[in-house]
Amino acid sequence: MTLLTVFLFFVKEEFPFSNFPMYSNFDNEADVLFVTDQTDAPVPMDRVFRTGSAATKKTYKGELARLVNPEGRDTKDATAAERSAAGQVVLQSLKKRIKAGTLPEGTTALRLFLRTFRLEDGVFHDDQPEQLAEVQL
Repeated sequence: MTLLTVFLFFVKEEFPFSNFPMYSNFDNEADVLFVTDQTDAPVPMDRVFRTGSAATKKTYKGELARLVNPEGRDTKDATAAERSAAGQVVLQSLKKRIKAGTLPEGTTALRLFLRTFRLEDGVFHDDQPEQLAEVQL
């Protein structure tokens, strides 16, 4: 135990000896996916679709990678059409997961948005959400 303690004292918080290796550095940009109805009122994802924003974002990023990686491009270089196509796939899969009776009365469509937050030169930027897809119910 003493040798382990001394070893970890010198290694400090370096991967793989850290409790939080995935948070070793923070990017200057973060984004979030969210769903709204046809009037852009947010839809509670967990209650309606049985999944959250983080899982939906992971699905979206995977779908986007599938579209752009055959060309050897990074997802950050995806075109608006590619982002829209990936968003449409994700929103169609969410539509299939709707729990009966959870959407507000009168909901006729769902929209998927991507909202990006950036820190640039010490200034916080909250970009206008980009509508990726829309499906009629």
